[in-house]
Amino acid sequence: MKKLVLIMAGLFLLTTANAQDKEALKAQKAAQKEAESTLKKARTIYETSIPNQQYGRKETVFEKLDGALPLIQAATESEYTKDKALTWQTAADIQNEYYKKLDNEVKADPDNEQVKQKYLDCCEKVLTYCIKYDSLLVLDPKAKPEEVKLRHTQYQNMAVNPAAQLLQAAQNASNSEKQEELKLGAKYSEKFLYAIQKSHLMSDFSNPNINLEDWKAYAKAFLAQSLYNIPGTPEEKVVAAYKDLMTTKYKGVAYQSLANYYREKDKAKQNQYLQEGVDALKGDAEQQDLRANFALILMQNLFQSGDKEGFKKAANLVKTEFPDNSETINAYLMEGQMAFEAQDYDGAKAIFLAAKEKFPDEPKCLLMAARSAWMKAQAGGGKKPDMDVAIKMFKQLESENPEDPELWGESLYILYNNTQQPTLAAPYKKYYKAN
Repeated sequence: MKKLVLIMAGLFLLTTANAQDKEALKAQKAAQKEAESTLKKARTIYETSIPNQQYGRKETVFEKLDGALPLIQAATESEYTKDKALTWQTAADIQNEYYKKLDNEVKADPDNEQVKQKYLDCCEKVLTYCIKYDSLLVLDPKAKPEEVKLRHTQYQNMAVNPAAQLLQAAQNASNSEKQEELKLGAKYSEKFLYAIQKSHLMSDFSNPNINLEDWKAYAKAFLAQSLYNIPGTPEEKVVAAYKDLMTTKYKGVAYQSLANYYREKDKAKQNQYLQEGVDALKGDAEQQDLRANFALILMQNLFQSGDKEGFKKAANLVKTEFPDNSETINAYLMEGQMAFEAQDYDGAKAIFLAAKEKFPDEPKCLLMAARSAWMKAQAGGGKKPDMDVAIKMFKQLESENPEDPELWGESLYILYNNTQQPTLAAPYKKYYKAN
């Protein structure tokens, strides 16, 4: 008897489960039917709102089209219709009507920020919906190849102008000092780059009036600049954005920005990007000034850090490849200073005199050569022949810079006195600072 009861209980549970499954299936079918009906209503409203010569509609009836917005929104979110190509086609078609309307409104009132933001939001939606529709269209096994190609081109052309507007907005926002605008600059740039580089929709886009590579380069620059200026942006995200920019014609800006990014926080990394910039821009005639700047900053950093070998290599590059740059004199002055501090006074003097020959109008060259000669004389016991070499250089400095006694006055007074020539020292006594 007990066994029979257990069997009956099992049958009851099985019957109950089957009934529940049927109810669930019934509810599922009802929900699917409702979702498909919602999509159909949205499509119908769209088709009966847009211009149609047959029915005498010359303009879009937005009062009616507004009713399709919540319906198509629901269709894009429903599990039963969110993966249907028709859903996203309808969403794109509806938003495109609002895009054309807002495009005219922005042109009529370009300073209206509220309308402008609505316009950009609409541009983003049109682009998003076109990309989604195209991605589902190519997966539809029932779609004929010629129809797929036709629709692909149609929605590609629908998306390109909104994409261009987002690119322009990204540029404007990336130059702002306001954090919210900079965030929009990053958002629009990323959206544009996704559409151009990763979506199937724009993968074969071609237009003789548009240089797509330039567009991509602009977007990468706007993205990197926006992220750079947003406090708290993860370091790896900033670096990744600029490394992506290095693949474009704006690679010089990328190396410069990363060098600046690390200027205060990590000198080693700053030097790394300066060196990479020097290497990457070699042979780029349009960016040679920037390359020279990289080399000069790198040289100065290495000098200040005491990296003698690194400095000498950088200084030699500057002197060899940028001999006519006005800042190249610093390569000689720093190299001479390094020799001077190492008490290699002959070596220092030779370097400073070479700088004097290259930059005859810069008095620092002869001044440091004269000081090097003086220090050599002192190191050798102050012998008069050695002191006379220093005196001769300071006298030359006086003849070339008579209006600037700070360069030679006190030095000549001391040197003449140290060589027991008080008569010659007398005219320079007034420059002696101990007085």
